[in-house]
Amino acid sequence: MKLKKFEPAAKHVDNIPIEAVNLDSEDTLPPKPDKPIARNIFQPNSKYFTIVVYALFFVLGSILIYKFIGNWNSTVKAFKNIFSILSPFLIGAMIALILYPFIKTLYNKFFLKVCHIKSRKLAKVLSILAAYIIAVGALSILAGFIVPQIYKSIGEIANQAPVWYENIRDWITEFESRHSGSAINYDFINKKIEDSLPKLFDYFTATLGNIVPYILNTSMAIVSGIFNFVIAIIVSVYMISDNKNIFFHFKRFLYAVLPKKTADNTRIICKNCASIFINYIIGKSFDSLIVMVVCLIVMFILKLPYAVLISVIVGVTNMIPYFGPYIGGVIGGVIIVIVSPIKLIVFVIMIICIQQVDGLLIGPRIIGGTTGLKPVWVVFSITAGGALFGVLGMFLGVPVFAVLSYLLNITVQHFLDKRKVTVQPYDSPDDL
Repeated sequence: MKLKKFEPAAKHVDNIPIEAVNLDSEDTLPPKPDKPIARNIFQPNSKYFTIVVYALFFVLGSILIYKFIGNWNSTVKAFKNIFSILSPFLIGAMIALILYPFIKTLYNKFFLKVCHIKSRKLAKVLSILAAYIIAVGALSILAGFIVPQIYKSIGEIANQAPVWYENIRDWITEFESRHSGSAINYDFINKKIEDSLPKLFDYFTATLGNIVPYILNTSMAIVSGIFNFVIAIIVSVYMISDNKNIFFHFKRFLYAVLPKKTADNTRIICKNCASIFINYIIGKSFDSLIVMVVCLIVMFILKLPYAVLISVIVGVTNMIPYFGPYIGGVIGGVIIVIVSPIKLIVFVIMIICIQQVDGLLIGPRIIGGTTGLKPVWVVFSITAGGALFGVLGMFLGVPVFAVLSYLLNITVQHFLDKRKVTVQPYDSPDDL
């Protein structure tokens, strides 16, 4: 049988025939250009495009920073307005974060293991309902015991104010009669007091004239606060019941806009920031509650006046680190010294002992090193927070600054690791 000569068959890619090519033939080589091809200077370049984008972001960022710093009062006002608008949602998120561990414990330990509820959806609903009933019940019992006592104490102070005024006036008169031969010019002092009385009268008259608008504004603020609190409760319920879906969409967004490694680190950072903030709030609240209860019990034992009112003041102000105990002690001391100056000494000794026990034993065991801040930065965060946002800034200044410090620390460490630089702490025992 006669064999046919082998010839390469034509190949097709996308219906376009590709013939066999002899690489040794000079006819198949592309012609060499006589002159070099000129490069198009307007051809897009990704490197220069990236530089331009970074430059635009830098310019825009510089303009925004200049606007923020140049109009600082307007910036603070704008932040306050934004915070006021978002406050129900922020409070709702905080309530959800605080109650979530308790709800999770009820769900796993009680309704699934103890009650043996097979429907997980029903167990979840019952856990949320039970947690909110317990929380609202505890607050109601606490308020039912404390609020009437506070109201009663304030009423007693208001009723005793004229008596205290007369006692102080009699004491001044008696002091003047006993030291009539001294070098003190009582006529000058009495003249100053008499001159100041019309001013005080005008001040109280103006205050009484504005009391109706003040009551109206206060009532509107109370109604608005109740409305915002109800919205916060509803938001917290939705956040807890739909937490998996919220976290799922948050993860989708992170991995959609960021590289995988960056998204993983961002999730860890957000989790740590929330842990720092919530652990501090819960720990400090529990610590202040213990201080309030201990102060109340000791004041009842020592039979000091206005025990409930002063204990609440001491417990609330204890939320402010360092300055809080002194603020509560001064306010309580002013209330007690009007009733009995001798009991003030007992109260001062009691407050010092309670605060020392709290600072050395109770506080470190409950709060521990959740913030990681040095005392100077705690004082700075309280001062800056109070200057910017008032009392609320003093309460939340420490946890917010702790979160910012954590973010700054990991940013600095990232750049040090990128440059492969290790900085050792300076701990030489020979120097200060």
